[in-house]
Parts: sequence; C-alpha cells; structure tokens
Amino acid sequence: MEALMILETIQRELKANGYVQVSGYNRFGYIGETPKAFVISRETGKDTRIPFSKLLEGIEAVQDDINIYDGGPGKLRAYGITHINSPIWALLHLARKSDY
Repeated sequence: MEALMILETIQRELKANGYVQVSGYNRFGYIGETPKAFVISRETGKDTRIPFSKLLEGIEAVQDDINIYDGGPGKLRAYGITHINSPIWALLHLARKSDY
C-alpha cells in the first residue's frame, strides 16, 4: 500500500478511536490536528505535535523493515526518528501489518 494511503488509514482510525495504545506501552490520545500534524496527548508528559512528514518517514521505515512494526519504538531511531518515536510507533499500529 502507498505511504499516503497508510497515513489516511492511520488518520481515520485515530479520529474514530480517539486514542492509540499498543499493549504494554503508553497510551496517546487524539486532541486534534493542523494541516500538517496531529496533536496528541501523552500519558506521561506534555501534549505533542506529530508532523505528518515524520509519520510518513515512520511508514517508509516499516515498509523498508517490517520488523520495526513489532520491534518497539526504539527501532525507529535508526531512521532518524527520535523524541517522538514512541507516539509514531504507536500510530503505525493503527494500520494492519499487512498494509505495509
């Protein structure tokens, strides 16, 4: 599936669910969005802006290495995604593994 189509799936699911949480990891709530980013609440911190461009980088990383999907948020660091790797990794789970 194309990266933009996966992004649309993630966007649709996040809005419908109101949050995202991977079992065993922190929960992130949907606050809203701007034309270029999601705004999410962190269970253990400040509200955070997640740029769509960074989320697309995460999608492309999973397309490059499917093991990232199950490997934990730290796996995104190898692709230059830091500081917001946990919420991005969680958001990636709003699409099915087979979508990548």
